Amino acid sequence: MTETETSHPDFTHDPDGIQAAVKYRFPKDAELILPLFDWELVSSFLSFLKDKNQAGGFFSKRDTNEILDRHVLESIFHVYKIRSILGSFNKMKVGDAGTGPGIPGFFFRCLVEKERPTLVLLDSQRRKLSHTENFVKENKIAGVEFLFARAEDWKTDWNLGVSRGFVPYPWSAEVLSRCIIKGGYYVPFIGKDEFDGKIEKKILKDSGFEEEKTVFLPELEFLGMRHIKFLKKVGSARQGIPRAWKLLEKESKEFYGKDSIH
Repeated sequence: MTETETSHPDFTHDPDGIQAAVKYRFPKDAELILPLFDWELVSSFLSFLKDKNQAGGFFSKRDTNEILDRHVLESIFHVYKIRSILGSFNKMKVGDAGTGPGIPGFFFRCLVEKERPTLVLLDSQRRKLSHTENFVKENKIAGVEFLFARAEDWKTDWNLGVSRGFVPYPWSAEVLSRCIIKGGYYVPFIGKDEFDGKIEKKILKDSGFEEEKTVFLPELEFLGMRHIKFLKKVGSARQGIPRAWKLLEKESKEFYGKDSIH
């Protein structure tokens, strides 16, 4: 049984309540996390996720009762941790692939203005992300672009790409090989570290990436095992990369099944 399934304080979803939850979950890092985010916007986005959950089919039945822990706090901590290593996102273009309703990507927009990047939310399906697009328009939130396309069919200029519930890693690096500029980074959000090293190394090399750092996140153990990898784009993908989606899907399932955040 995980900690989220045991007794813990109930926090309100207003700005004060969310900040109290940050202090509770991340006591050692809270003083560094709290000044980085616009908590009014975080609260507004959390209310949107709850209100549109059924219409958009955002979350599973289990996750519906744990949106604050499993999606908001998890994403905020990931954003904070990436910033602690790469520095301010202020002059970057950040893309979130397979973003669904905007998780984790929208939390880059929830940073305070001096830390905020240009943000691109990418998903091939409109069902979830179109609700977020309406939320952004209705609230006149600037600095967020929406792209409805398959990542493997797209070439763009992200300085940083992230993904969470996307193509299984390391195949996700291949899919995003043309989305990230040379010198930029891909940082996948990953659960267990259970990858075949030879396959991972080959896919990264073919896709033009080099692993620079792996960071485990024990602070998120209340959700299960979590870690992130910092993959630097050091060259161009070899010819024919990324391969067709059907081939990538078949290959990844043969090795690992569905790799998701548990």
